[in-house]
Amino acid sequence: MATHDYVLDNATGANFRADLNLVLAAIVSNNSSSSEPSTKYAYQWWADTNEGVLKIRNSANNAWITLLQLDGTLTLEDGSASAPALGFRDDLNTGIFSSAADTLDVTCGGTTRGSFSSSGLAVTGNVTATTFVGNVDAVDGDFDGTLEADAITVAGVALATVIAGTTVTTATNANHVSVADNESTNENNLIPFIEDTSATGNVGLESDGDFTYNPSTGTVTATVFVGALTGNVTGNASGSSGSCTGNSATATTATTSTNVTAADESSDTTCFPLFVTAATGDLPPKTGSNLAFNSSNGTLTATAFSGDGSNLTNVSGTGGGATGGGSDKIFTENGQNVTTNYTIGDTFGAACNAMAAGPITIDSGITVTVNAGETLTIV
Repeated sequence: MATHDYVLDNATGANFRADLNLVLAAIVSNNSSSSEPSTKYAYQWWADTNEGVLKIRNSANNAWITLLQLDGTLTLEDGSASAPALGFRDDLNTGIFSSAADTLDVTCGGTTRGSFSSSGLAVTGNVTATTFVGNVDAVDGDFDGTLEADAITVAGVALATVIAGTTVTTATNANHVSVADNESTNENNLIPFIEDTSATGNVGLESDGDFTYNPSTGTVTATVFVGALTGNVTGNASGSSGSCTGNSATATTATTSTNVTAADESSDTTCFPLFVTAATGDLPPKTGSNLAFNSSNGTLTATAFSGDGSNLTNVSGTGGGATGGGSDKIFTENGQNVTTNYTIGDTFGAACNAMAAGPITIDSGITVTVNAGETLTIV
């Protein structure tokens, strides 16, 4: 091992020769020594026998750069993604480096694209390959093309029998499906039916929010029922289509009923009488809010009554017949004090004359109106 300052001093022949031999020894041994040469030059070699590595002096002559082990092992600096330890002369931000212990990283354009570690390979970006051999264990996957496999399982169960956690007999055109018994839940479930009125074949299933079944009450609900119904039908039969809704009534048939079962109603409730638009025929019953009947007090209420009224009794008005000991109706009585506004002709809706027995007192602020062409006579 030898180092030298690489300066040959003037000396006698023997001494000069000895100094020259020391220079040559330093050269051929790459300045091998356990300590750095005392005199250092830019790009100078030094075989550091203490660390067992070969070093070279940097261009600034202020530090040593380690190149490789003295036993021939090639070592690199850790480097980084932007300045990898092993790069390319014309592309210095692409190569390999080590981001941590036991980790080998590959950088492209200054961005880490792959990392090998004790847990395996982590890749950032797309992975393209003609063939994958072995097991592929992925957390998530996105296949833009065709996925083909001899067998696909979900949690150990063949995909052919498990789709989104629901077990089916076959995954495509199923002849059977697995159903569960549900006889108690109070909910309206939609009833499936076949599209396009097809009786057989590979057809789709559909449902409609207006056609439901409640397994708790056993109730089937639909907008309209068409066809003959037998037995007890719950609901009010209405219309030629035979729809049944509302309170309990038993119809002879569900389409055109000739008889219905009615119940006596005596509660203090306003009911609406049914009527039809013709005397006979297959007609839907109707009601009107202007015609009502209270079964508790027997009151029939309407906006107007039309007819001669000859058979009406206990009809009150502005005047009334005086009663005596017999059945004669001779006198007409009227009040003496007008307390509300009054217009001649309001009662019959046409021009009228009126007569009253006086004296008559009209309260302050009260108006009695006699229109043009009408006469009010006070006797």
